[in-house]
Amino acid sequence: MKPASARPARDRLPLAAGALVLWVAIAPWLWGYAGSGPAVANHIFIVFAFGPLTLLIVALRPAAFVIVASGLWVAVSPWLLGYATNHSAWLSDLITGTLLTIVGARAAAVRAPRRVPEGGKRRQPAPAPAVAETTGSHP
Repeated sequence: MKPASARPARDRLPLAAGALVLWVAIAPWLWGYAGSGPAVANHIFIVFAFGPLTLLIVALRPAAFVIVASGLWVAVSPWLLGYATNHSAWLSDLITGTLLTIVGARAAAVRAPRRVPEGGKRRQPAPAPAVAETTGSHP
């Protein structure tokens, strides 16, 4: 077995996603907004619905996309569910949701579009080498 430092970063993505879902589970009590029913219900739903998927994000690409969607939901849920008046709640959920979205996108291998250099053209792939004709019998 390889030491932890020798493992590729991709192998650590489920651990990172799991840690973020654990943070979602305990954040209402740590930051003092556990009195908000919608916040607690939302966090419990996120943990039970998407927590197990964090283990599969590297093996199943659709699971990684579901984690991206859950991260986006966590990021915007304080405003959509009405508990954004608590500064700690919306800040924690916005940061956690953004990080969960990034981890899910990384696991799904989603890449940002690249810019074309100014004044330059896109590099064209090299043409395939020509097939050399051989001398010999033809049918």
